[in-house]
Amino acid sequence: MSTNGQPILFVLPAHAFRQEQYEAARAALEKRGLKVVVASTVPAGAIGSQGIAVNPEVLVDSVNPEEYAGVVLIGGHGASQYWYDHKLHEILRAHARAGKPIAAIDRAIVALGVAGLLQGRKVTGHISVFEKLSNFGADYTGSKLERDGNLLTAEGASAVSLFAEELAKTFSQN
Repeated sequence: MSTNGQPILFVLPAHAFRQEQYEAARAALEKRGLKVVVASTVPAGAIGSQGIAVNPEVLVDSVNPEEYAGVVLIGGHGASQYWYDHKLHEILRAHARAGKPIAAIDRAIVALGVAGLLQGRKVTGHISVFEKLSNFGADYTGSKLERDGNLLTAEGASAVSLFAEELAKTFSQN
C-alpha cells in the first residue's frame, strides 16, 4: 500500500508503552522515508516502559482518520487504556472502512476487538489476552506475526523485529 504522502499514525498509551516496539517500528518506517505522527491521550508526553517520554504531535481526540495512511497501536501494560477509548475505536473503524492498514502488537490488539474488527479474523497477540481476543470472535493463532487482509498483528517482545519489518513492507509497497 502506498501512503500517497500521508503520514502513518502511531498511537501510544499514556504510560507503560513498550519502548522497543515503538522505537523499532518507527525506525523501520523512517528508514524508508515514511513519515510517522505520534498520537496519545496526554499532551505532556507518553511514558515508556524504560522511562522515556514521547511528546505526541496530536491528541487522539483531534485525529482525523482521513489524514493518515494507516494506524499502528503500540503495546505494553498501558495498552489497556485503548480498550476504553471510544475515539480511538472510531479511528480504527474509519481506517477499516477505508481499507487502510491497521497494525497492533502485544496487548494493544484487544482494542481492535472492542472496535468490532476481529470477528472471524486471524490474529496473534500477547498470550495474556488470548481469551479476550477469542471472545471477540478472533481466530487466535499464537504465531509471532499474523496478517489478515489489511490487519497486521504481532505477539509482542519476541516479534518486535518481524513487526517492524512487516510494517515497513506494508507501507512502502507501490
